[in-house]
Amino acid sequence: MQKDLQTIGLGKNEAQVYEALVKHGPCRAGLLINKLDIHRNLVYQSLESLIEKGFVVKVIRKKVWTFQITDPKSLLTAFKSKEIIAHEVIKQIQTFHHQAEQQIVVYEGIDSYRSYWMDSLEKIPHGATIHCLGSINNDDFFELLGPFAKKYTELKNKKEIIWKTIHFKITQSEIEMMKKQPALTKYRLWPRDTPCVGNFNVTADTIIVQSFVEPLRIIEIKDPILVKVFQNYFDMMWEKSEPIK
Repeated sequence: MQKDLQTIGLGKNEAQVYEALVKHGPCRAGLLINKLDIHRNLVYQSLESLIEKGFVVKVIRKKVWTFQITDPKSLLTAFKSKEIIAHEVIKQIQTFHHQAEQQIVVYEGIDSYRSYWMDSLEKIPHGATIHCLGSINNDDFFELLGPFAKKYTELKNKKEIIWKTIHFKITQSEIEMMKKQPALTKYRLWPRDTPCVGNFNVTADTIIVQSFVEPLRIIEIKDPILVKVFQNYFDMMWEKSEPIK
């Protein structure tokens, strides 16, 4: 447990003290000092630090101070808060940062995957077209987006984003989408009897290469020359693919 606690941000001594509280339950500092191979001052420092972070509380019982952990979910809440702060810092940095003409950024994990698609959709111009080669069906994509699926769909429709997609297989989900939003949904078929484990997308200034299987990963490439290269390949395949009626 100690290594995992350190991985998510606790110091070495904090992790030892927290684990001891998990195993022994509410107890006095003296018990922790006797049980742990840590100097008494460091035990007290760790307890105070854990209290400040909201992971431990100090309670007086029979005129004696005892320490106990708070709801373990506080660990998740605290580090989620740090993630939110990190996203805000990134936005502030990007305000001042002069973007290089060429840039590659890799996003990994389900949370980064969902955040990327929401952030990129907010930045893309109204009425823009996303060119997509190969895709999982709409239901699976929305499942990956999870709690963001509804907000993503609403924003996409509001901004009238056009999805121009070459599918390897057409399912009922795609047919229904074409009927529901013909102006925003342009599909063609390149028959291929293999699972679609990833694809690439091209916008006006970006190439998005992504995987749909673990580990979920998005590689964002901003390079004017490569955008033209990928767009040319997409256009050639679009001409050769089958219209869907």
